[in-house]
Amino acid sequence: MRIYDLIQLARQYMLLGVIVVILLLTGYFLLYKKLMKGTDKLNKFKFGLWSIFVIYIVVVLGATIGHRASAYGNINLHLFSSYKNAYNSFSIREWRNIILNILMFVPLGFMIPLLFKKCKRWYITYLIGFGATLFIEILQLISKRGIFELDDIINNTLGCIIGYGIVIFFISIYEKRYKVLTNIIYQIPLIITVISFSIIFITYSKKELGNLSITNSYNIDMSTIDVSSNIDFNDKSNKAYVYKASVGDKEEAAKIASEIFSKVNTKIDESQNDEYDDTIVFKSQDGNYSLWVNYTGNTTWFIYYKEFKGKENLSYKDVQALLSKFDIDLPKEASFEDYYGRQRINEIKNSSNVVVAGKEFIPEIGDIHALVNEYYKKPEVLYKKLAKVFEMDKNKLKKLEEENKELKKEKDDLQKALKSFEREFGSIFCNSRLADNSLVDVISMNKSKDSVVYDSLKNMFNNDKIDELRKTNNLNNLEPNNVVSLKGEQRKKKRSDLF
Repeated sequence: MRIYDLIQLARQYMLLGVIVVILLLTGYFLLYKKLMKGTDKLNKFKFGLWSIFVIYIVVVLGATIGHRASAYGNINLHLFSSYKNAYNSFSIREWRNIILNILMFVPLGFMIPLLFKKCKRWYITYLIGFGATLFIEILQLISKRGIFELDDIINNTLGCIIGYGIVIFFISIYEKRYKVLTNIIYQIPLIITVISFSIIFITYSKKELGNLSITNSYNIDMSTIDVSSNIDFNDKSNKAYVYKASVGDKEEAAKIASEIFSKVNTKIDESQNDEYDDTIVFKSQDGNYSLWVNYTGNTTWFIYYKEFKGKENLSYKDVQALLSKFDIDLPKEASFEDYYGRQRINEIKNSSNVVVAGKEFIPEIGDIHALVNEYYKKPEVLYKKLAKVFEMDKNKLKKLEEENKELKKEKDDLQKALKSFEREFGSIFCNSRLADNSLVDVISMNKSKDSVVYDSLKNMFNNDKIDELRKTNNLNNLEPNNVVSLKGEQRKKKRSDLF
C-alpha cells in the first residue's frame, strides 16, 4: 500500500473516530450530567487525551481489519521470515510494511502510561502491547481479514516498547525525576532498531547486483518427501551473464509518456497521474489511452481502451507495422509470442468477469503471475480477482460434469431407442407374413413412439432408395409417398439387404 493510500485510509477512519468521540461526549452530557445528575467535571486534558486514544484505536482497527476482504486466514509462525523476504527482494513496499507495523503501536506505548498510572510500570505496558497485537492477529485469523503472523506480533510489541521508552523520557523530565541510566535502558529497543535497520540498508547499498529475490525466506522439512526425475542433470558449473538495468525516475517516465502519446495525437492528463513505488501510470487527455512506465529499465505497457481485447495470431509484418507507428524498429531476428507463452490477460472488466484474450479463463501458472504483476500494488483487489478466478473455474468444472451426466443419459436413451427400433423393424417388417404390413405401416407406428426411429427410417428409405427398390424388384408403382407392400421373395430379399 502506498503512502498516499495510507493517508487516505487514516483520514477515513479518523473521521469515524471523531464521530465516536462526539457520541461519547453526547452520552456524557445527556446520560451522566442530565439523567444521572453527575457532578464530576470533565478534565479537558484527560478528555483530549482520551479522544486521541479513541481515534487512534479506530484507525488501527480500520487499518488492520476494516478495509480488507475476507480472503486470508493463513498462519505464518516462521520467525523473521518477513525480514528475510524483504531483504531478498529489497522491495520498498515490504520494508515499508515492516516499519509501519512497528510505528503503528508506538502511540499505544506512548499514551497508556499517560492514561493509566499503573501502566507507568514497564512490564504492564509491555504486556498490554503484546496482548493488543495478539488480539488483532487472532481477530484477523478468525475473520480471514489478515494473516496470523509471528513477525507482526514482534513488530507491534516492539513499537509499543519504543513508545513507552519515549513517553517515560518526557515524564521523567516533567516530573523532575530524570535518571540517566534508567532512561538509557528504556531507549535501548529504539537504539537497537535504528542501528539494525541502518546496517541492513547500508549493507545492501554496498552490493553491486543486490540479492536474489527467489532466495527462500524460511526452510521446510523435506526429509519425508521423495523427489525423483527421469531427466539427467548436468552438475558442471558454468558462467552466465548478469545484466544490470538502468533505473529511471518520474521525469524520465513523463518524457517517455509524452513522446508515445504524441504519436496518437494526445497529451498527458497530469491530474490523473498515479505513482507507485517503482511504477507510474499516465492517462491521456482524451481518455482513450493509458501508459504504465516501470522505473526499472523504463519499460512500458501501453493500453488503448477502445481496442482492449488486443489482437491475436499476428504475423511478424503485422507487429512491425503496429510498432512502426511509435517509431519502434522490430529487428529481423526478433521472436515474439503471447504473454508467458500463451494467452495474455488483457481484459479484466470487473470482479465477476475475468477474460483472457476474449476467451474463458482457465488458470495456469503464467496467468497467476500476470494477475500478480497487474494487481500486486492493490492486494485487496488481487485477492478478490484470484478468488473469483478459481471460483469461476470451479463452477465451470461443475457445469461440465453436469453436462457430461446429461450427455451420458442422452447417449444411453439413444442406444435403447436404436435397439428398440432394430427389434421392432425386424419383427414387424422382415418377419411378418401379412402382405399389408408395408413400410408405411412401420413408419407410422414408430413415429408415434420415437422421432429418432422415424428419422432413421426416413433417411433409410429416401427417394434414391425407392428408385433402387423399383429397379431391383421390378415394381413400377412405387411412389415416395405411397410405398406398397413387398411380398414373398421381395420381402425375403429386403430382409437380407437390411440385416
